[in-house]
Amino acid sequence: MTRPSQKFGFKQPIARQIPRGAMGWGLLICAVWLFLAGAYVVQITAAAPRGDRLQNLQNNVDQLQRDVMALEDTTAKASSLYALAERAQGLGLVATNNPEYVNPAAHAFVRR
Repeated sequence: MTRPSQKFGFKQPIARQIPRGAMGWGLLICAVWLFLAGAYVVQITAAAPRGDRLQNLQNNVDQLQRDVMALEDTTAKASSLYALAERAQGLGLVATNNPEYVNPAAHAFVRR
């Protein structure tokens, strides 16, 4: 009965042809590679929940910004000159026909 190494024409088995040092380095490289792959998986697994929390916080910030813009819009509409005139008329004050803003800083300069 012929051995597989003899069948292919090798003088000795392939495992004996590889130097012991190369096999040791190969095992060390495989072990380091497995360790680094495991560390990568652990980091990704730990980072996933933080990413979800950050996404939820970003959604909350976006919602709050939309709420602030809606409140600013409501405040601007309520404090407009026409809204104030209607509110004053509702309180029984004299109605204004053509309300205008007066800019007090328009002519606020000092002459020497």
